[in-house]
Amino acid sequence: MNMKTNKRIINRIFVVLSAVLMAFCLCACVRSNNKGAKEYRNGKCYAFYPAQSEKVYEYAKSLCETDEERIYDYKLEEKGDFYELSYPDEKAFYLNKDFTDVTLSITGGAEMVSDMLRYNMKKDSLDEAYTTAFWLESEPEELDLSKIEAKLEDNQLKLYFKKYDYSFSVPLNYLKALTGKDAGEEALESYEYKNYIDPNRPMVAITYDDGPYRPVDTVLFELFAKYGGRATFYVVGSRMDEDELDSMAYGLKLGMELGSHTEYHDALSSQSKEDALWAVMEPVRFVKEKLNYEMKTYRPPYELRNSQMEAEISLPTITWNVDSKDWSNRDEDITYQRIMDRIDNYDVVLMHSLYMSSARASERLVPELIDMGYQLVTVTELMEQLGVEDAKFFCGK
Repeated sequence: MNMKTNKRIINRIFVVLSAVLMAFCLCACVRSNNKGAKEYRNGKCYAFYPAQSEKVYEYAKSLCETDEERIYDYKLEEKGDFYELSYPDEKAFYLNKDFTDVTLSITGGAEMVSDMLRYNMKKDSLDEAYTTAFWLESEPEELDLSKIEAKLEDNQLKLYFKKYDYSFSVPLNYLKALTGKDAGEEALESYEYKNYIDPNRPMVAITYDDGPYRPVDTVLFELFAKYGGRATFYVVGSRMDEDELDSMAYGLKLGMELGSHTEYHDALSSQSKEDALWAVMEPVRFVKEKLNYEMKTYRPPYELRNSQMEAEISLPTITWNVDSKDWSNRDEDITYQRIMDRIDNYDVVLMHSLYMSSARASERLVPELIDMGYQLVTVTELMEQLGVEDAKFFCGK
């Protein structure tokens, strides 16, 4: 073996040893900042993960699917009962403090869950959400919380309902109320029901004049609330004593709308501008003072308007285009049939809350209209959907 051959062999050995040394140094230098982290390697790509989490391991593998030379290390941040594990510019995970995957159970907030389910299914335009059957079976007491899957995902709480094969996500501040767990977010202190109106589905506004009258009003409030509907009540100021105010407060809590039907139910057309203005606005002032509620519309008694007053008042004048004539017949069958024979999209229906026969007719009318596809909305909601919220006069369409 000559000198030149020996030199070539020595050079090759040096190259191999150098490569081995560089690989060793690279391996020695690639370390996670997290104690006990495991390493997944694919070529020149390294991804670290906590050994206890199968889902993070699978995700770490997916980060190194290409031959790109990269190092993926994760960051841990304590969030209440959990760790938030995240990769730079990549997905975040929630893990228990022992690094195991989080499993959650819905343990409370059935009323909240019911409301959110109804709102989201309506918003997603699922036909079954617009039926009385769905509304009844999704009542809080009917929900089986054990059949709702809950996951922490993308910094939100995701709820999956097996019964409907349907899911939606809510902010993490709902977590404490629904599961008893804490993800470091400010806990939800109160929840306000939201009602979704689909502008592409038919809707009607059912209105009741001449109240308040607690025996009938209570039946109507609970009827509409039972099926997720709304109604508008045009009340007479002189009828609102303390007991009736409590009743009106209950209706407002259930989502009903109040409007002025003047102070004494006198014809506005025979009054001066000043007297008519006072008659309309006195119930508005009184309800604002007592219930902190701002009436947005008024209805003139007997449909007799005062044009001078209307030129100055900010409240729209509301009449109707379907008259039940329940005050004259006081028969639930006649009242029900008269409305059903005339009802159409965007109608405003006139009824009165002084007669139990009107309440009984409504008990048949409300679920039937819903199953016919109608959404039961307030007058102001109907105006907003029609884009006529600035109108001075409205009677439906």
